[in-house]
Amino acid sequence: MMRGNQNDSGQRAHRRSMRLAAILVLGVGPFVAASDAFAADAGHGQDLAKQWCNSCHSIGDGEPRQEDAGPLFSDLAKRDASYLQTAINRPHDFMPKFPRLSAADKADLIAYIRSVK
Repeated sequence: MMRGNQNDSGQRAHRRSMRLAAILVLGVGPFVAASDAFAADAGHGQDLAKQWCNSCHSIGDGEPRQEDAGPLFSDLAKRDASYLQTAINRPHDFMPKFPRLSAADKADLIAYIRSVK
C-alpha cells in the first residue's frame, strides 16, 4: 500500500510541475527569452509544422509550400520567441486558427521554427 501512495504522490507532483510549465509558457514565457528552450522537442515541432503549417509556409524540410502565403520558416527563425508565441496565439491575416495546441506543442513548434536555417 505504501508503494502505491508514493507512486500517486509522484504522479501528482509531476502533474503540478507540468501545470507550472504550461503557465510559464503561456503567461510568462513570451517575456522570457530562454523559456522556449526548456524541454522543447524540435522533432515533434517539425511534425506539427508538416501537419499544420506547410500549406502556406516553407517549413525548411526541403518540401515546397503548397501556397505562397506565409513567410519562410528560415525567415521566422530569425525572430524572437515572444514574436513567434504571439503569432501562434493570435493568428492574423490569412493564417487559419490553429487547433487547440497544448503549451508543450507550441513550445515544440517554436523550437523547430527557431532551428530552421
